[in-house]
Amino acid sequence: MTMRKDWPKWLALVIFFMLLGGYYDRLTVETRTFILPLIIFVAAALIFGRMRQLQHEVRSSRVTALEIVAQQLSLADTEGNERLSMVASSDRTVMTFYDNTQVSRLVLELIDSEPALKLVGEKGTARLAISYDGAASFSILNDQEEVIWSAP
Repeated sequence: MTMRKDWPKWLALVIFFMLLGGYYDRLTVETRTFILPLIIFVAAALIFGRMRQLQHEVRSSRVTALEIVAQQLSLADTEGNERLSMVASSDRTVMTFYDNTQVSRLVLELIDSEPALKLVGEKGTARLAISYDGAASFSILNDQEEVIWSAP
């Protein structure tokens, strides 16, 4: 993580505006009419620039850590729609991939402590499960999660 030290710039600006404010009464009318809009413009430009910088920092933030502990991790696309969800809980679902319409299409889950990959379509589901002894089973399910066809 990098620490930026741009506080001297802000301190210099604050001191400048304080000194300018102290001499504001002594300025001529022409100078006052020029200085006040200038101060407003500079303040607006600083605020706008900082907002753009924060927006960029939020979009392009990177995390470098030795260990991160979380119960759920969700990844979103540029529009903010969730595309991937990973969960570490007592629930069976471990990882879920979503399509453009926020419908889960690919699910990795644990069924009776055995990994299963579930592919979800519009009209049904296909599930590939692997048991402890290495035997794979493939099942095709309908909308009500009833097995239509299965192969050991």
